[in-house]
Amino acid sequence: MIRILCTFALLLLVLPFGALAAPQTVKAEQVLFLGPLPAFASEQLQQSGKAKQQRQQVLRLLERQPIPEAGRSVELFGQRLQWRQLTPTEAAEAGPGVWFVQLQHDAFLKGKLEISGLQAPQLYLNFQPKNGVSTELALATGWQQLILFTDGRDAQDDVQLQLTSQNEVQAQFRLAAQEPVNNRQLTNAETITQLALSPDTNWMLLSFSGRSDVSDVQLQRTELRDVSRNQVQHSWSGQVLSRAAFSPDNQWLSYIANNTLWLMNLNTGELRSLLENQSGLGQYRWAPDSNSILLQWTEPDTSLQQAKAKMYRALEDRWRGYRDTSRLFQLDIASGLVRALTTDANSSTLSDVRPDGKALLYTQRVNDRTAAPHASTALFELDLTSLQSREIGTFQHLNQVQYHRNQLLVVAGPNFAAGAGVNLPSEDYIANDYDGQLYLMDADGGHIQPLSKDFNPAISSVAVNARGQVIALVNEGDRSALYNVDTNRQRFQKLALSLDVIERFELANDRGATVLAVGSGVATPQQLELVRPGQRRATVLHSSTALYQHTQLGEVRDFHVENPQGDRIEGRYYLPPDFDAGNKYPTIVYYYGGTTTVNRQFTGRYPFHHWAANGYIVYVVQPRGTIGYGQRFSALHVNAWGKYTADDIIYATERFVAEHDFVDGKRLGNIGASYGGFMTMYLATQTDLFAASISHAGISALSSYWGQGWWGFLYSGIASRDSFPWNNHELYVGQSPLYMADKITTPLLLITGDSDVNVPAGESQQMFTALKLLGREVALVEIPGEDHHIIDREKRYVWWDHLLAWFDKHLKDQPDWWQQLSD
Repeated sequence: MIRILCTFALLLLVLPFGALAAPQTVKAEQVLFLGPLPAFASEQLQQSGKAKQQRQQVLRLLERQPIPEAGRSVELFGQRLQWRQLTPTEAAEAGPGVWFVQLQHDAFLKGKLEISGLQAPQLYLNFQPKNGVSTELALATGWQQLILFTDGRDAQDDVQLQLTSQNEVQAQFRLAAQEPVNNRQLTNAETITQLALSPDTNWMLLSFSGRSDVSDVQLQRTELRDVSRNQVQHSWSGQVLSRAAFSPDNQWLSYIANNTLWLMNLNTGELRSLLENQSGLGQYRWAPDSNSILLQWTEPDTSLQQAKAKMYRALEDRWRGYRDTSRLFQLDIASGLVRALTTDANSSTLSDVRPDGKALLYTQRVNDRTAAPHASTALFELDLTSLQSREIGTFQHLNQVQYHRNQLLVVAGPNFAAGAGVNLPSEDYIANDYDGQLYLMDADGGHIQPLSKDFNPAISSVAVNARGQVIALVNEGDRSALYNVDTNRQRFQKLALSLDVIERFELANDRGATVLAVGSGVATPQQLELVRPGQRRATVLHSSTALYQHTQLGEVRDFHVENPQGDRIEGRYYLPPDFDAGNKYPTIVYYYGGTTTVNRQFTGRYPFHHWAANGYIVYVVQPRGTIGYGQRFSALHVNAWGKYTADDIIYATERFVAEHDFVDGKRLGNIGASYGGFMTMYLATQTDLFAASISHAGISALSSYWGQGWWGFLYSGIASRDSFPWNNHELYVGQSPLYMADKITTPLLLITGDSDVNVPAGESQQMFTALKLLGREVALVEIPGEDHHIIDREKRYVWWDHLLAWFDKHLKDQPDWWQQLSD
């Protein structure tokens, strides 16, 4: 796939920058030429009536292939053509064909690209069409790819491809075998989005999603593969499959597509529908005998459709879909008939089906305002013969429950069952209930045995197979890992996966407890691996590495410090691809500071490799209060709101600067999101260490977030346990950045989705108001229609552009990009 990536194995004589001047003109001395292309002269294309589509297919071909280089072959209509390195004049005289050249510039570039001496030139910049022989450009820092269709030379003019820079930014034309990573590559590269494994490990189902910018389409496909040979046996395209599952007898594959529940016979390939065109189909489980499916089905509430006023029924009534009702049903495979299992007014959530198929577990939410976290979970067992339910109990901090032999396996916070899982050095600490623990509980909800009190990683979820084997997904520092759990001996054995971060996994029913997992590493794109407990190495079944084979990534190194209190504060940093230890680099410090670490996945909402490719050191620090390092470490999050976190970020950053000569301590920027956005605002009241700061979806006042954010009161029930605006002014006022806004002197960018229901946009707006009235440098950017996460692809690029442009302005003395975005 052609991408916009960093310098490596240069194939073209690079033009010198020359002295800075305005304007500055550079010319392409060499290009790569592919041609002559059969039937691609402009007149023939126009006569076909499909000129745009024909060129688009060539572009699509180039988009899928590696970056062109001299000598690389491309097969077209039975002809094998090679990319040839030519001067522009030589390429023009070679006839109808395609030119390729790269444009590199280390700052935001405003300029004009001009073409002369060619017949019918059609230019594409990063696969997007540009009209005319003279094109005005406004380009973000990085590498650009120029693709030019032409009929050949126009004898009336000299052949030239030249760029005139209008803002004194140095630029050069290049041909390189590698380029640095760019944001579109990170969002467009194909990834596995769904995973299923048959109980006997014979079959796996994989769903893939990628994107073509040329075709402007999301490319989705699903494959049914034979595991032993890793070969595709059946495939789907053009439709989105979800909630795929294999039946326990390995005869059926079920999935939902277009609001229809489908069955596929794995022996014959026969497809048949069970529930057709039904909205609200939710999670489901196969009955152990494979004769039925236990299904969660939601009925939408319509009471507000004609209402002129809304009377809130509960704090949760602000949630979208809160009034909808989910009930449980049993779907008979043979007849397709459905029977209701729960009929009461309360929504029910399916948890598990008993191994003998005679009962199931389900939960219902209980709005319990008497104690933190202000909500509880009622757990029920339903007899599938009599349809009678019995309540096992009502519990706080319950996250997951599954059958395990004759008991129940529970994932819950340390304070579950009156603090059965708490392991803290003294009563001075309050356990952080986001630090998941594992428990065994009797079937009647009586005796509860903690299993992980002495296990520092936090339990995220568990899978239990028909043999009673248990695999746990855990947060282990800034990694996530899978462990085989011996519940009798309370032993945890780590599985030998090469992945830093597990995104999803499946557990089979075979004696070896085979696990299929997909994930990535800090410098390793997504991989699919198969492993069994006790094995020394996993088998790699699929890797995305080939998609990045022509991408030059910078090195990622660990940097850990011991703070003055004796706690180990872990971190890592990303280097630019062309890193030179003799240079001084501006540095971006990133953190979350909330209840989880910033993990080591290859990419995510914040593209660290892309920032590094733009000439920054990126330092990621994991301050106190996060899970994954033991309960005492995570307990420091509770009722602190920045106290320990800020100290660790400041101390670790100062040490990072002091121990790395290539870091420019006067050009430090910091950024965080959500709780991390709160931390950015809070840090600005505590230190002038940073030259520029960014808060995404940050909290400026604890009391307004507590009362207005959809989950604010629930999150605060853990993070601010037993503290309220009326009984802890020191916390709600003293730790709120808004009440210390007069101390902020660092230039601050506030950025948020204007439809954020988690941390409302008002949190940024009120800090913006304060700093404007104080005469401080501040900017507020709202992304229209976006929630807490910026999901829309094109809006995500705009969001990312604002982040880098702000840092370029303040850390690189390059204000042009920010000015362009501000105009």
